[in-house]
Amino acid sequence: MKKLKITLNGKIYEVDVEILKDDDTPSMPFMPMVSPMAAAPAPSAPAAVAPKAAAPAAGGDNTLTAPMNGVVIEIPVKVGDAVKTGQVVVILEAMKMKTNISSSRDGKIASIAISPNDSVESGQLLLTYA
Repeated sequence: MKKLKITLNGKIYEVDVEILKDDDTPSMPFMPMVSPMAAAPAPSAPAAVAPKAAAPAAGGDNTLTAPMNGVVIEIPVKVGDAVKTGQVVVILEAMKMKTNISSSRDGKIASIAISPNDSVESGQLLLTYA
């Protein structure tokens, strides 16, 4: 038996605890702390700068596919709109970060296969060009 002192809501309690198994091994394996900065490359721009557009994700000549899993936040174009290469056509949120998805080519939007708040998977069709 071990005697422990516990404070709960400012009140102190003394409790007796019976140890059923005491092999002095932690219940969870040891996981060394790794600095997130050590694993990630240093950013090339200050954090205050707007996020860069993701590289265009092309599924074929007339399609644009999702480059990653995420949730559609905004679709700033509509069917019939003319777009230029590099123009933002979809904004995804992944891991609480917004990512701009850019048009992979000049063209006209023929169809949009997603809607705001849709979950998409990497490689999923986002839109087609005319």
